[in-house]
Amino acid sequence: MIIKSLKLNNIRSYLSQEIEFPKGSVLLAGDIGSGKSTILLAIEFALFGTRRKHLSASSLLRHGKKEGEVELSFDLDGKGIIVKRKLKRGKEDIAQEAGYIIVDDKKKEGTAIELKTDILNLLGYPKELVTKSKDIIYRYTVYTPQEEMKQIILEEKDIRLDTLRKVFNIDKYKRIRENSQIFINALKEKKKEDEGRIADLEEKKKQKTAYGKEVKELDSKIDDLKPKLELMKYNVKKNKENISKAEKEIEALNRLKKELALNDLNLKNKLERRKSNKNNLEQLEKQINGIKKEVAEKEKINIEDLFKKTKEKENQIELMEKTSREISKKINEFELESSHSNEIKMKIAQIEQCPLCEQAVGAEHKKRIAEREDKKLAEFKDHLTLHKEQEKNAKNKLNELKNELKKLKEDEFSISVIELKIKNLEEKTRLKDSLLEEQEKIKKEIGKINKDKIEISEKIEKFGAVEKDYRIIKDQFDKILDEEKRLELDINSLEKEKEGINKLMLNLDFEIKTKLKIKENIAYLAETKNWLENYFIGLMGVMEKHIMLQVHREFDELFQRWFSILIEDETLAVRLDDEFSPVIEQNGYETFIENLSGGERTAVALSYRLALNKVINDIISQIKTKDIIMLDEPTDGFSTEQLDKVRDVLDQLNIKQVILVSHENKIESFVDNVIRINKHEHISEINP
Repeated sequence: MIIKSLKLNNIRSYLSQEIEFPKGSVLLAGDIGSGKSTILLAIEFALFGTRRKHLSASSLLRHGKKEGEVELSFDLDGKGIIVKRKLKRGKEDIAQEAGYIIVDDKKKEGTAIELKTDILNLLGYPKELVTKSKDIIYRYTVYTPQEEMKQIILEEKDIRLDTLRKVFNIDKYKRIRENSQIFINALKEKKKEDEGRIADLEEKKKQKTAYGKEVKELDSKIDDLKPKLELMKYNVKKNKENISKAEKEIEALNRLKKELALNDLNLKNKLERRKSNKNNLEQLEKQINGIKKEVAEKEKINIEDLFKKTKEKENQIELMEKTSREISKKINEFELESSHSNEIKMKIAQIEQCPLCEQAVGAEHKKRIAEREDKKLAEFKDHLTLHKEQEKNAKNKLNELKNELKKLKEDEFSISVIELKIKNLEEKTRLKDSLLEEQEKIKKEIGKINKDKIEISEKIEKFGAVEKDYRIIKDQFDKILDEEKRLELDINSLEKEKEGINKLMLNLDFEIKTKLKIKENIAYLAETKNWLENYFIGLMGVMEKHIMLQVHREFDELFQRWFSILIEDETLAVRLDDEFSPVIEQNGYETFIENLSGGERTAVALSYRLALNKVINDIISQIKTKDIIMLDEPTDGFSTEQLDKVRDVLDQLNIKQVILVSHENKIESFVDNVIRINKHEHISEINP
């Protein structure tokens, strides 16, 4: 992997910046806080995205900006790759937006997780790192932030060993041992559980034998009852024939009795009908005579003349109502005119000046107008007296005509009533004739019913004591049938009991077979547990120790080599103990790292870091980031002589691309390229 360029937009102190990275050693030079480390963090963000603890979105997006982005271009296995990630500020937090990756001009968009998966596949990193919060291999082989340089050598030994196991990809042996122990414990629990499940195996076998004896006893009882049941079935069949013959005679007898009962009921209905008709005829005769008497007492009235008179009266009333309305209208007109004259008189009496010509109105003029209006009022009064008299006469005449019309209407109604009564008389007469005919018909039907009853009674007498004989036969048949049912029930009860026991035996047989299998499995579990405890776990420990020994040998050699280059002091030496902890010896005595100077502590950390990088790259052959390393302030506290030694270390590393972050001017003399960074008013820029 060789980095070619990096584009930053609103990332920390950068507004918009593109940085080209050549091969060889590259120094990011600038004052402390100028933005050098931001470039390395941006590269890591482009590759793996944000992580809450180690590389949060809030630490990357520039303050006050809503969006930011990083685009990284690099070569890998001869392929040109571009990856772009975006950040967006929301209401409550900052989130990663979807980005894209371009491999050999083929663009693929994806979420933050999808992009990380693609990058891990390209770099040859383990897939399980997708869900990890820290890209541990990248942090120990490519880029370690300055604040983490010394962390691993200062950690507790157990934490350091676990970290190294993960980095060297050999923590699987520890997990295998731990998982094996968990599995062994599970086997023990399973074996204990299974032993409890088969504790009653022998008891189950005895119970099965006892059930077998019960089944044989039930079979014997069933065999004793079956011949008796067959005999009862034969007797039932024989008696069914006699019952069938008797039932047919009883059925014929019942039909005759039913027919006789129907005739009795029919006769009763006919007699009640005849009695009812007789009462109805008597009532009709009375009603007919009464209606005839009423009709005879009424005078014959000419209906045509009556309708003609009624029409004339209605026309007269209509004409009189019209006349009355016209008189009322005239009265209203005269009253309105009288009111108008009175109004004129009142106004003229009050007026002093004409509103039109503005001349004074004299008393003489007022008098003439008042006399004129008084004359009109007298005339209106005469007319009103005359018309009110006419109105009164018209109302009286109208009332008289309405009374006469009312009398004519009453006569019309009376005639209508007479006509209805005549129709009722005719209807009742027809009903009387119909009832008389029905009475004659009922009389004949009653005679026929009585004749049929005599014939049916004679037939019933011929059957004699058939019902008594049937009851005797039926009682005998019921007893035999009850005995047959009892025997069937006894046999069925025994069969069900046998079936229940057989089911219990099947269940027992299944339980016994299951328990025998469990017994076999217990032996297998014991064998497996012994193999895991006495062989497999020990083998995993040996394999881990063997690999760790190889790692330790190479790691210790490289650690001492890098340190001896950086520190030319024969009295000061370093080595690794069995737990990969750095041991510092001064004048042949062990001392603590805290007793060293700042430059010496940095030399220990850098030597450990470079040795770790080399060992990881050698062990994990599939990773594709061996051609690049990024060192963030690796010379903190170094003297001038030690800075010169860094040149030798870089030469021996023989890495295609080394990116250094430092504010030491001396390093510029032995690197291939220098990228200068300035910061002005909180904005970082690359000097051309």
